[in-house]
Amino acid sequence: MTPKRSGEVVPSAPKRKKAVMCLMEKIRVLDKLRSGMSCSAVGREFNVNESTIRYIKKKEKEIRRSVREAAPESAKVTSIVREEAMEKMEKRLNLWIHEMTTDKKGVVDSIVVRLKAKEIYGHVTQGQKNVKPFSASAGWLARFKRRYGVNNVKLAGEASSADREAAEEFKKHLLSVIQDKGYVEEQVFNADETGLFYKDVGKRTYITQMACKAPGFKSFQDYATLLLCTNAKGDFKCKPLMVYRAQNPQALKGKSVNHMPVHWRWNKKAWMTSSWFHNCFVPEVECYLQGRNLAFKVLLILDNAPVHCCEELKNAHPNVEVLFMPPNTTSLIQPLDQGIIKAFKAHYTRELYSKGFQALESNKETTMMDYWKSVTIRNVIDYVGTAWGSIKQATINSCWKNVWPDCVQNFEGFEGVAESIKKSVENIMHIARQISGEGFDDMKEEDVEEILAEKAVEPTNEDLDEMAKQGIGVGSDEDGDESQPKTSIIDPLTATKISEWNSALERIFNDMIECDPMLDRSLKFKRLTSTAFAPYAEMLKDLRQKAKQTRLTQLFEPVWEEKSPTPSTSHERQTPEVELPNVDMLPSSSSAE
Repeated sequence: MTPKRSGEVVPSAPKRKKAVMCLMEKIRVLDKLRSGMSCSAVGREFNVNESTIRYIKKKEKEIRRSVREAAPESAKVTSIVREEAMEKMEKRLNLWIHEMTTDKKGVVDSIVVRLKAKEIYGHVTQGQKNVKPFSASAGWLARFKRRYGVNNVKLAGEASSADREAAEEFKKHLLSVIQDKGYVEEQVFNADETGLFYKDVGKRTYITQMACKAPGFKSFQDYATLLLCTNAKGDFKCKPLMVYRAQNPQALKGKSVNHMPVHWRWNKKAWMTSSWFHNCFVPEVECYLQGRNLAFKVLLILDNAPVHCCEELKNAHPNVEVLFMPPNTTSLIQPLDQGIIKAFKAHYTRELYSKGFQALESNKETTMMDYWKSVTIRNVIDYVGTAWGSIKQATINSCWKNVWPDCVQNFEGFEGVAESIKKSVENIMHIARQISGEGFDDMKEEDVEEILAEKAVEPTNEDLDEMAKQGIGVGSDEDGDESQPKTSIIDPLTATKISEWNSALERIFNDMIECDPMLDRSLKFKRLTSTAFAPYAEMLKDLRQKAKQTRLTQLFEPVWEEKSPTPSTSHERQTPEVELPNVDMLPSSSSAE
């Protein structure tokens, strides 16, 4: 008779938890297999069944294709092999969203995103057979946002009240930090990036109309990103950081990037780099505070854009505390967004228009199109420096009223930021009418406001194809240290060249004194120009002095025909002496004027 089974329950081995591997992990599995490891060994390393490893090996072609077509963010969270057309569409849609949400701060409507997804899907499947229908449903959009970490796609008007509440909470927190740690207006800073379409003269002008019809025209090529930074008092503006798409533009050949009105960086995406904090912001602010006899302790307020590397900056410097504003609150409380950036762009546009008008006046054969084509990044750097220097302390200080009302001062004669910008707009319209031509003659206030507004140029489907192919856009960190300026070969100034400039100035001075009936005016010009030329005059003096110094090899020259071994002064190598304007001999300001 068979013995009865024991009533005791034998504990079974713990059931292995099902492991879901993302595509990037599957790529690592495939690489291990390619290196010669067995399926069982790879399974033990990744703690999965051998059958799972064999299935991954079987699907190697599809997995590698899916990862190749997908963006890095999607591959890190997606576990299944998806259709090639879907991967291509989502990668391009992700690029489009980031291009359209200027500087990663804007928000796009979810309905618009779904319509754009269907358009891109039709583009990538064009000419294919048996294409699966794609409806761009709300469920798909939710999964897409999760795969790519997209936070700036919302329903129209969604969470606006929550954004205001978040802004008020941040304002309270900021004021408590300022009070508890004793920060003063000079020590509290705000930095923000903005896109600059530096050749934008208005979409209704004949310049833009003709340029758009030119083959190969891409407006976002005439684009740079700027990072602007000021303190709450408004008496200090950091040198702007400019990020350009090209590393060595022809217009900057032979120029020292360390001696420009901007901090120069380059990046294929023209996005901001975090090196600004360590290499630009900290040294400049420390020097400024030392000059004011203030302690080097700083509070820096930033938005939460990904380009600011939030985690990296939180404890980046022991003397700098960084606060990040909540998402979608910059338009409500960020000082630079309250009128400083708009005022800067108004000054820049006025400078662009003024230089164009001057070019037309100086040469009647020059057209506005000739001038527009001649504008290079070197001109842009000059205009940016002039525009940023034109922002007044009162304008900066008054823009802190929404986040720190107590720091705002009353400046005599200052009518307000809005009034100041309005005057700049009227000035631009006046210059435009002097330039004349279609779009300039009848330029309206709305046309200028469109130039000053934060905007993004929508890339075409062909542009998205090119960006996806080159790897430009989101999650691409291949630039690395390449964004740092590299020292280019710079030809030094020579005594001969400076002497030529000096001689040319002398001819201009003599001609003006001879022809101008108002002698005090021509003498004043000569005096001011000579003063401005003083650094070059000092450099010329040093170069001549060095040319006269005895070279070491001359002390060992052989003596011929009983000549004394006196050092040669090599007068034949010297630059001919050129008389510099003697500033001291010119009339004083009172006598000249």
